[in-house]
Amino acid sequence: MRIQPIAFISAFLLILVLPLAAAAGPTPGGVDTDGDGIENAFDNCSSRSNASQKDVDHDGCGDLCDADFDQNGVCGLTDFGIFKSAFGSSTGQPLYNASADMDCNGVVGLTDFGLLKIEFGTTAGPSGITNAGRKPIACP
Repeated sequence: MRIQPIAFISAFLLILVLPLAAAAGPTPGGVDTDGDGIENAFDNCSSRSNASQKDVDHDGCGDLCDADFDQNGVCGLTDFGIFKSAFGSSTGQPLYNASADMDCNGVVGLTDFGLLKIEFGTTAGPSGITNAGRKPIACP
């Protein structure tokens, strides 16, 4: 019995492509819990609407879900101190801290304080972003 070249090539390509497709990660068409237009599997803050996906510290967790400014894994007193130092400042001012500007409006203010208060005592997140390229302390 002789194998047709086209069948052989097709089978060979299928063997190569299937493992790559399985390792590619999530595919579009999934759930978007927070309604920001970014599916949970690709959303860096799936509990709050954040279409901009702003992530100043590049830890895989969107700024709206990330009050862990010192990157130790939890929002605590040190993070509050960092926030307090930046409170009232705006973009371009010496004390401005882009991480503390959680709502991305250019001013560290009351809305940011409210977000910090919600996050206090918790880890950053949740995020659907995979572990690739994250710092050791990362958004869950």
